[in-house]
Amino acid sequence: MNTDKTTSDRLQYLLSRIGNYPKTSEIVRTLVELWPEHIGYCELRFSEVNAEFEYRMDQVSNLVLNNTGSDLSGYCRDYRWMCEEFLKEEIFFRRNGTYRLSTFEDAYNEVYSNPDYMGKYVRGILISQIIWDPHARAFDLFRTTFLDRLPEQSAYLEVGPGHGLFLYFAAQREKIEKLEAWDVSQSSIAETRGALANLGVTRDISIIEQDVLKAPSRHDEFDGAVISEVLEHLERPDLALASLFAALKPGGRIFINAPINSPAPDHIYLWRSTDELLELIKAQGFEIEDAQFLPVTGATLANAIRKDLSISCVVIGRKPTH
Repeated sequence: MNTDKTTSDRLQYLLSRIGNYPKTSEIVRTLVELWPEHIGYCELRFSEVNAEFEYRMDQVSNLVLNNTGSDLSGYCRDYRWMCEEFLKEEIFFRRNGTYRLSTFEDAYNEVYSNPDYMGKYVRGILISQIIWDPHARAFDLFRTTFLDRLPEQSAYLEVGPGHGLFLYFAAQREKIEKLEAWDVSQSSIAETRGALANLGVTRDISIIEQDVLKAPSRHDEFDGAVISEVLEHLERPDLALASLFAALKPGGRIFINAPINSPAPDHIYLWRSTDELLELIKAQGFEIEDAQFLPVTGATLANAIRKDLSISCVVIGRKPTH
């Protein structure tokens, strides 16, 4: 990109490249107009435009716009605030080689128990589903791969439903008969319920305040479980996976999305490598069906590994039938 071009010129060129995806274009235009310095990041996100993928993401963008209503600008401001909070954590991580927080109690006190903070955080994450390449691709794998593998008359469990998009697409599948979600934050649950209402979801979904580490004994009950961007928030992710392993029926599948080397205000568990995360998952009894590693926007996987950059690890695991 010619650095002599103005931000306006660069934005117009970018929008011309993604013009076939009007809902995504609307989000990008609003975001860059509010935060011109983010144009470079958006250019990286759309440096390669895959028509089928971006068509599916435009459907997600449409849902994001349904959720934001007339306040897309407010959501984009929350996204900018979130990115700036993440940058503070990134600086700490680079200087110290660790995440700033290490206990759930600290994360709860600073983040989860603060309704204003959680509201802005969840709204920012919603925009990141479109703008952050690994978030977009992880969500696409959930839609196109994981949900397709669930059997008829499925029971579905999600831990940490957040912005509600995973639940929305699960609710659209007629073969899923039962939907349940757990979260530790009443503020986050309120955001999820509001998001589902905005998206027009009318199916009965049980959303309860429940810590996955303290879950009641649930055995052989669910055909599919989703835990996306949650394990890194826990002191004992192994116990969370063990709990979900028990809750799944034999042959049941789990969708896991967890990042390595990815500092954030409420990330407390640090994996240094993809192998380290895979070994943890297998140690709880899961067979690995699929594993894809999605580097931070603008980086190759090789460079992300070499420089300890954030990598989103998407794993579909299966509980053995024997």
